[in-house]
Amino acid sequence: MVVRPSWRPLACLAVAGVAVTALTGSGSGAAEAAPEPVADHVEVTTGGLPSVPAYRVAAPVVDGGVAVLDDIADYGAERVSGRAGLAGGVTAAFDLRRGAIGLAGEVTLDDPAAGVRVKAQVSGGVSRVADDTIRWSGLVEITRAGSRNLVLATITVVDRVLDAGNHAVTLRHAGQDRRAVVHVPAGRGGARGLPVLFHFPGLLETPAVAEQYDKLTPHADERGYLLVIPEHYGTGWQGVLGGPPVPDVDDPGFVRALAAEVHERFGGDPRRTYSSGMSNGGFFTSLTACVLTDVFAAFAPVSGQLNDPRGCAPARQIPIAMIHGDADPLVRYSTTAPAAAFWAAHNGCAPEPVATPLPDTDPDDGTTAVRHDYTGCAAGAPVVLFQVVGAGHAWPGGDPYPVPSLGIAGRDLDANEAIWDFVSRYTLPVS
Repeated sequence: MVVRPSWRPLACLAVAGVAVTALTGSGSGAAEAAPEPVADHVEVTTGGLPSVPAYRVAAPVVDGGVAVLDDIADYGAERVSGRAGLAGGVTAAFDLRRGAIGLAGEVTLDDPAAGVRVKAQVSGGVSRVADDTIRWSGLVEITRAGSRNLVLATITVVDRVLDAGNHAVTLRHAGQDRRAVVHVPAGRGGARGLPVLFHFPGLLETPAVAEQYDKLTPHADERGYLLVIPEHYGTGWQGVLGGPPVPDVDDPGFVRALAAEVHERFGGDPRRTYSSGMSNGGFFTSLTACVLTDVFAAFAPVSGQLNDPRGCAPARQIPIAMIHGDADPLVRYSTTAPAAAFWAAHNGCAPEPVATPLPDTDPDDGTTAVRHDYTGCAAGAPVVLFQVVGAGHAWPGGDPYPVPSLGIAGRDLDANEAIWDFVSRYTLPVS
């Protein structure tokens, strides 16, 4: 569970130790308050001196905003920037960038009504209070009535309007601290109701490694969906080949909780949320098609097909597209046959697919691609297998792993495009 500060829909300003608060109506006959709009919040509190009264402002952002973006490699804040107009005519500007000692840069606040200017030179020491909240304490320069003094201050930013870029998410589940990165697509900061694609990294992969080889975020930016890259616990996802058997961290339960967080905090569309993954993450994607059919609308495992059909009992017929290189030396292409047969039977499809060679768009990449469509499937529950001829254990359209024996990725099939083109046509049935 993620705990965040609770902000009320009011502006609170304290000058010279005297609090001035804008209250909403109350008492009998008062109209019910409208839902609080989603807005960033900024709080600056300074200490006082005998000749310098304490100062405090805590207010929602009503114009502009403050972006808090995170590093996909270590989940730490890498940038805090923006210009924010606060309730009460206060303005605050942030320009902090990640360096060797952490976030560094300048924060300024101007309050014309109170005749106050606060200027902070930040050099490290910024802490994360919650997923959406950062805080810094230190000496600031405060100017008041023409007099400049150094006083201690605390600056807090709550980033509730999610800006385009990477955002770290932490959850406590099954006794473990779990993490993920949510990428908000370019040009869609603050948008609600976006579709969501989960990408489950492979064995030993972190979200940063998956992004490096699979080129995930540029495609999310291009097509406008929320991209979620969870981190598995230990070496891989549990309950499938390669995943550690202990401790039991309830990976399906973690994913369910993470999806709820993405829907609530990031405004993802619960009916347009999809599952994909590579290798051990592909096996886990296949497992989600067995046990999380009320969370994901459609599924697309890559190089990791359902390895135990006997233990799979989906609650509904599901759309699924499988992608696999037929020269994969690690997870053999032959493993696609029993998986495809299971999904075809479950979805009421004909047992034999129709093969369609795809255009050889890159004759020099050493691969081609064939699409196998199972016909006669139940409405809204197709089964498709993309065979990448000549490709190895790699994400098609991405970069091959730096292990030559795992084979090539190829350019004729772009897995990101094939996955999104398939899954985005489906919505979760209304229960």
